[in-house]
Amino acid sequence: MSGCESAVQANARLRHLVGGGARELAVGFDTPTRTGLDSAAPAAFGLVGHRGVPVDSIDDMRVLLGGLPLARITVSLAADTCAAPLLLLYRLVAEEHGAPAGRLAGSVGNDVLTDLLLADPGPFPLRASLRLARDVCAYGLAELPRWRCLTVRGHRLAGAGADPAQEIAFTVAAGAEYLLTAAAAGMDPAAVAARTALCVSAARTGRGTRAKLRVVRRLWADTVHARLGPAPTPRLHVVVPGHALTAAPAAAGLEAAAADLLDRVGRRGGLLAVLERQRGPELFGVHGTGRPAPHPRLARPWTSSQAVRARQTERLAKLRAWRVQPAVDESLLRLCGAAQGDGNILHPLREALASRATLGEVWTVLRETWAPDPRPSPTEP
Repeated sequence: MSGCESAVQANARLRHLVGGGARELAVGFDTPTRTGLDSAAPAAFGLVGHRGVPVDSIDDMRVLLGGLPLARITVSLAADTCAAPLLLLYRLVAEEHGAPAGRLAGSVGNDVLTDLLLADPGPFPLRASLRLARDVCAYGLAELPRWRCLTVRGHRLAGAGADPAQEIAFTVAAGAEYLLTAAAAGMDPAAVAARTALCVSAARTGRGTRAKLRVVRRLWADTVHARLGPAPTPRLHVVVPGHALTAAPAAAGLEAAAADLLDRVGRRGGLLAVLERQRGPELFGVHGTGRPAPHPRLARPWTSSQAVRARQTERLAKLRAWRVQPAVDESLLRLCGAAQGDGNILHPLREALASRATLGEVWTVLRETWAPDPRPSPTEP
């Protein structure tokens, strides 16, 4: 999904693809949706519909998925930070279409650690973000047997300046951290690994790419087996990056360099401990000028999105006028209470979204519960 899209335009494109025989579809969401903003929010100005589809509520997801044979196709949702509500909205609409959860197949990003490695602070504290990612995995294991609920998008590190060894090491370290978090919550790490995918960027040559994948497999086995026992290797995907391809070093040198970095991360307590010290970007040579803005912005507003934003704002006004507001308020209160506990947050989140709470509303509840008094970074004025 690219360009300036509305749910109506995106649905027409998806139906055209399915009509042409496509059975695997990818859906990208615009920046406000991926960062938990409603389209009408001031911070969403100039970003609505940019490089993806705006989804503010279950009504938009109904438009996006209308007429698609959801029980017979595989859908990849590029969500990450907002994986939880978007996955739930997908399931809610699929069930309205008569597609039971057991027949839904697809994947969702759900990779918050790579975002943090790229110096994106996210809307929640680190451990809260990791809890949400864990809850998505647990929900998928229990409710969606054909769904992959974790895709570690390590290829983005290469685009930010990581060399092949650093990219491999941090991709494996992130995947291992998710499995450790799952195991600490009583989940079977082998079951989580079987539903996980690791993405790395392609090397300049096919031989270099194959060598890179062999290194990932070996380091995964060494790292995960040492800490959790035998676990299957996740699915491996190669992504051709938008930046220039770089040649990988010889396989032996690549593996030694990646293993050394993994060892250093392990000696510091693992990737979670490293990120809690806010040392992620510096570990592969990316140095920012300070804390990034909470919501990414374009250098200039995406002017074509103004019409999309106006339509979305009108749809939000109608939704709030027609929905049963007391039911929404009660579901948001239950969501707040669940966020204060340690149970799986996706069940009350599903209830709130089904009552037609918006993405921005549920994200605001979680943000105010988990980070009620965010303190400015010392680098901020």
